[in-house]
Amino acid sequence: MASFIPCGPCGHDGNTQNAEKWCTDCNEGFCNVCEKAHMSLRITRDHNLILIEDYRKIENVNVCVQCEEHGSNLEMYCKRHEKAICIACLTTNHKDCSDAIIPLAEAAKNVKTSTALADLEHTISETLVNIQKCRNDREAATERIEIQEKIIKKRIFDTRESINKHLDDLERKLLNELTTVHTSCKSKYRTIQNQLNEKEEEIKRLQEQTSQLKRFAPDIQVFLRTHQINKEIHDEVKSITNALLFFSNYNIEIEIHQGITSLLKDVDYFARVKIDKSTIKCPFKDAKIDQAQIQVQTRRSVHNTKLLLRKKLRIEQKGKTMDITGCAILANSNLLFAVKTCKNVLMEYNKDGLFVRDIPVSGEPWDLTVIDTDQIAVSYNDLNYIEVIDIKKMVVLNTMTLKYNCRGISYSDGKIYVVVDGRRIVVLDMEGTKLNTIKCDMNAFHIATIDDRIYYTAPISNTVKCYTTGGNRIWNFKDKSLTTPGGIATDSAKNVFVVGIRSNNLMILQDDGTVSKTLLTKADGLDKPARLYYNTETNILLVCNKCDGTVFLYSVMFD
Repeated sequence: MASFIPCGPCGHDGNTQNAEKWCTDCNEGFCNVCEKAHMSLRITRDHNLILIEDYRKIENVNVCVQCEEHGSNLEMYCKRHEKAICIACLTTNHKDCSDAIIPLAEAAKNVKTSTALADLEHTISETLVNIQKCRNDREAATERIEIQEKIIKKRIFDTRESINKHLDDLERKLLNELTTVHTSCKSKYRTIQNQLNEKEEEIKRLQEQTSQLKRFAPDIQVFLRTHQINKEIHDEVKSITNALLFFSNYNIEIEIHQGITSLLKDVDYFARVKIDKSTIKCPFKDAKIDQAQIQVQTRRSVHNTKLLLRKKLRIEQKGKTMDITGCAILANSNLLFAVKTCKNVLMEYNKDGLFVRDIPVSGEPWDLTVIDTDQIAVSYNDLNYIEVIDIKKMVVLNTMTLKYNCRGISYSDGKIYVVVDGRRIVVLDMEGTKLNTIKCDMNAFHIATIDDRIYYTAPISNTVKCYTTGGNRIWNFKDKSLTTPGGIATDSAKNVFVVGIRSNNLMILQDDGTVSKTLLTKADGLDKPARLYYNTETNILLVCNKCDGTVFLYSVMFD
């Protein structure tokens, strides 16, 4: 039976009345009479009232609205630290953040249509999908050992038919051993399946909470609970990941004794049951919550990003105008450049700007991306193909032909992403099999990828776009301070570096595309900066001017 929710004003006067409506601003119930009075007052007539039936759906959702440090109500939001704060926090931890403080209500405005809530809903859905994948995998594993058991039994019986009664006892011992092993393996699979079922129920509970919050809760509660549910999801994912570490795959096999048909009296065992254990391939990873792989990571504000110039270099090519179309930082810290006017080579320099070698390629390169220590992938614009090259052995490992010209190229998680004809992004595996095609703007040029996200620049429309690897748009960025965006890269927190070729600047965009910061301008030596590359392991940023051969190496620092 539903709990009794009294009318607040009536209770204050000593009367007991059932509340018919709930004010999410006052956090109090109102009967029909008091509701009319509440809505007639100028100060409260804009308050949000919902039916008691709807309030009951979010009544038990735990939203922390008090500051953990001071115990006061959370009333403000610091954009610099991306944190809800109380009045007391202003004079302690946020005394230098005056230009970044806004009312909490302003920060929570439109939260129900925000990227953060959409990401949370997507995270919950993908977590449930991944749990289902794990459960399906365990079910398949169970079926597999069932089949293995049947195959082994047939082998045992077939062998048994060719030998005499002397082996009856050994046969029974073997079958008992097999049954014991099979039961043990099956029991272990059932244990993790039960755990996955429990986690699924918990995630569904959070999913239901999120849905009801989105429908009925006030923006501030949705805003705060979004962050809290994100943490709970992270904890659940971590719990699942930790649990899976203690389970293994099992393959049951049998080894028939080689002399069993000729040496019956000398054999003291029928066969041996072997278990081949291997690690469970689980879709969960301990990093950032994402749409295809579950991960959790602390958000990094672009306002805390700074650059420190390490080196200014000059890339030279005698008698020809430079046109750097691609660049990368190799594992040994050497720099690799694709230059449009070169003779079918990639140019390698060390970090001090000294020429190392030319790497021959099959055509005029347009862009390149690093795969691992020795392998890179190169795109050839008008030749309509890309190549995977071992730069240590100087051999082409694979050539992948596409229908149209190939421009920007990026590698992430075993997949190659290439902009084809400026209108689509083709996703390939390392064998060249086409996994997906994502439609994009007519003028897509450069691309960067990380985890589940794809970023590309559209210079004609002066736009930077962010999509999921499944082809769903997450955000667009367009600002008058960025014209003809060119090279693009992303840091480990999914913040985006992008250069403006005509605006002569380097900007960093927040991972949700809502905030930007200019890091470099023409005063820093940028002259039509066209390409860049970011090494997430060393936090080194490579920025290249398009035509004068000037390149910059910066250390990226985070306060």
